[in-house]
Amino acid sequence: MKRFFTFVLIFALTFFSATFIGGCKQKVKRSAYNITLYYDENERTLSGTSEFTYFNDTENALSSLYFNIYPNAFRKDAKYPAYSFEHKSALFYDGESFGGIEIEKVYGEKEELNYEISGVDKNILKVSLSKEVFPKESTKVKIDYKVKLAKIKHRLGVCEKSVNLSNFYPVLCVYEDGKGFYECVYYNVGDPFYSDVADYTVSITCNSKYVVASSGKVISSKQNGEEKTEKFSASGVRDFAMCLSKDFDMISEKVGNVCVNYYFYSDNSPKDSLAMAVKSIKTFNNLFGEYFYETFSVVETGFYQGGMEYPALVYISDTLDKNSYLEVICHETAHQWWYAAVGNNEIEESFLDEGLAEYGVVLFYENNPEYNLKRSDLILSATKTFKVFCSVYDKIFSKVNTAMNRALDEYISEYEYVNVVYVKGCIFFDDLRLFCKDDAFFNSLKTYYSVFKNKNASINGLISVFEKSAPSISSFFDGYLSGKTII
Repeated sequence: MKRFFTFVLIFALTFFSATFIGGCKQKVKRSAYNITLYYDENERTLSGTSEFTYFNDTENALSSLYFNIYPNAFRKDAKYPAYSFEHKSALFYDGESFGGIEIEKVYGEKEELNYEISGVDKNILKVSLSKEVFPKESTKVKIDYKVKLAKIKHRLGVCEKSVNLSNFYPVLCVYEDGKGFYECVYYNVGDPFYSDVADYTVSITCNSKYVVASSGKVISSKQNGEEKTEKFSASGVRDFAMCLSKDFDMISEKVGNVCVNYYFYSDNSPKDSLAMAVKSIKTFNNLFGEYFYETFSVVETGFYQGGMEYPALVYISDTLDKNSYLEVICHETAHQWWYAAVGNNEIEESFLDEGLAEYGVVLFYENNPEYNLKRSDLILSATKTFKVFCSVYDKIFSKVNTAMNRALDEYISEYEYVNVVYVKGCIFFDDLRLFCKDDAFFNSLKTYYSVFKNKNASINGLISVFEKSAPSISSFFDGYLSGKTII
């Protein structure tokens, strides 16, 4: 997720032929999206077709597929809008504006499929298959849709100098054995996302003046009059994001075989920003394991908070001062390990990726002394910030809930969420390091990354890894997660 503040300020395919094959026994290892898009800047619409190949890696035969349709959180009448009232002035730069997604048609083998818009807030697309798809078999679904983009500085929307395109297409819900498909609700606190990895081919046609930054690498580019079509591919990503701007400049640097790109339009010291991204990848390669993707794009864009992470691409807010800007780049880069490669249910166990990404910032500064920020000072600052939060909540509510094992809808404010998930999460991982000692801590983190890379992890999964180095670790985790441990 986005890094809200610095520590001291945190208080405040060709997958389709002419016909579609349902339930076919193909040797597909994972699901894949082949997405074709057309962006109309005058209408602020994104017309899309998603050709989706579903590989059933569950233990059950399935007759329906469920997709999260996140753009509906930007509807005018959304029950769970994508933003909170307190951020409206920062979000809307040209008056209130709304969006949403319209599902036009859904196809299966040779005919249209039945579908319905469901969920607690029109947030789910349920597609009824023409025949069951059995374990280790695949089926194909084609979805035509149109997304209306709001004029809003958010994950999805038209900003003053850029267009943010993330969480814009129907993405398959995670299937949990014994529970079925997990439906994500777009809570405006935290990151309400949870998805499996898939392979992507994405093509977008837009005005040729736009520079397109994306989660994938460019595999083709064609000019057609005043428009151009660019095609991208990305393997093993849990979602796919882009950002468009007519004002982008771009500089790059290689880290091994990884191409690190920095897209910007108002940064006065772009080389410093690129250097932060490059150094972050090098540092985390050493501490966690090798970066997982072929490219990494850091993008300056309109965004109402610090930044936002996606596989191989991150948004950085154009409103930040230089020090905060660099720190956010570091935090979002750490998310390439914790969220992008190693996923988790960000709705129910958000501290897993956020706490680790936040502690990644501490580790970066510890290992790059030229920035003159010490681990001890950063942890002390975080501890003071957390104690202030506890004092404030104790005075207001006569109690304070510091439990970390709760879902996004259980936080009563963004302030509480930030302090429990980010600040306490960071303190937790530093305390875990002290408990295990350095060798065991870093070896366990590398093991955690290796074991759960390309998968979704959980709190129990993290505990199971650390238990091998410290058998008594369960009580340590329980104290922090339940809020019993006093900081």
